[in-house]
This record gives sequence, structure tokens and C-alpha cells, in this order.
Amino acid sequence: MNKYELGIVVRADLEDESFQAEMTRVKGLIERFEGTIDKVDEWGRRKLAYPIKKLTEGVYTFITFTSPAGAPRDIEDRLRLMENVLRFLVIRKDENDVPVQGQPEMPEEEAPVVVAPVEAPVEVAVEAPVEEVPVEEPTVESEE
Repeated sequence: MNKYELGIVVRADLEDESFQAEMTRVKGLIERFEGTIDKVDEWGRRKLAYPIKKLTEGVYTFITFTSPAGAPRDIEDRLRLMENVLRFLVIRKDENDVPVQGQPEMPEEEAPVVVAPVEAPVEVAVEAPVEEVPVEEPTVESEE
């Protein structure tokens, strides 16, 4: 069993009941393929980076789940057919992964202090002087 994270963007113009029905369908897909849902992180309505199907907003949700290795492929195949899902992405999480939002797992008072390294002075290369080569001007002979 592996840990996965599903990022999904659903149409923002759905009613609240329709959105909840879509999320229930997605959670049902995960459980249907022998997965267990560990965490659901709803980010809410956000502006899209670019229009998708002429829409500029979507509802972002991230679901962390544990399932067998073949389940994500089957889940992706079913998500592709759902009309209200604008985009989705399933990634496999490693044990060494940091949280998506970059927040430390431990409370703030126990968080390690990060000190920026001091940069060493950089030596500047000095260009060598360029020698000027005299240019001879062509002489024009006149025929007289």
C-alpha cells in the first residue's frame, strides 16, 4: 500500500449540494479501489491561472489517501469522465515529503531556526587592455 495525494479542481459555478455530491463521488472512487482516505484539505474557490472551458475560477481540494499501486490509474480513468472536474493530478507521496503548504509538522516553538548562509566575497575579473591596431586607409589614385 502506497500513500498518494489527489489534487482536484471542480467547477466553481456548482451549487453547494452539487459540489458535495461530486466530492462524495470522488471519495467513493478511492474507496471502491481499496483505498482509505487519510486527509481531505479543501482550499475553496480560487482564481485559475488560465481559463479552462471558459471558466476563470475553480474549487480546489486535496485528498491524501492510501491504496494499492494500481488504484491511482483506475481513479484517474474515472475522473477523466466526470464533467464537473476541470483538472486533477495524482502523485505518490514519499515518507520524506514536506507538507504541501510548506508548514512544519511540529509546533512553532519547537521548529528549528533556519539561518541563511553568508556569501563569500566574489572576485571580479578585470579585463585586459585592448591594443589598438593602426588601420591603413586605402589611397585612391586619380587618373589625370
